[in-house]
Amino acid sequence: MSADQPKATVDWNGPVLIERDYWIGNDQIAITVRLGFPRQAERSDEWACSFQLFGWGDSQVKVARGSDGLQALTIATEAIRQRLDDAGNVTSSSDVPYEFVFPRYVPFAHGLEYHRKLCGLLDEAVEKTEQEFEARRRKRR
Repeated sequence: MSADQPKATVDWNGPVLIERDYWIGNDQIAITVRLGFPRQAERSDEWACSFQLFGWGDSQVKVARGSDGLQALTIATEAIRQRLDDAGNVTSSSDVPYEFVFPRYVPFAHGLEYHRKLCGLLDEAVEKTEQEFEARRRKRR
């Protein structure tokens, strides 16, 4: 599955699932991030999801492709997240940071066992933090 196959335009012409404004980099360049709805691609065995970071780079509408709509959406979201991470110093136009809007996903490129190991490590870290918060709450009571 893939991301970043450019369309021939910088003009967005489809429905938008998410559109957010950010300022990126040390110069705080204004950009608009758009994420489209997943749709059945021209080829019947794959799905596509358009995305765009308008105002930065080539601003072209890109397309993430996957075996189903959720996979195409996930790939597009991860591509957006990676670009924002790479830009650094990202400021949001809202109180919601981009990391919450475009969450990082747990990679699976190295196989199922590695993916499960990473998920287990994350679950352990979350559980440990929740236990620490609960211990502090009990102390205050």
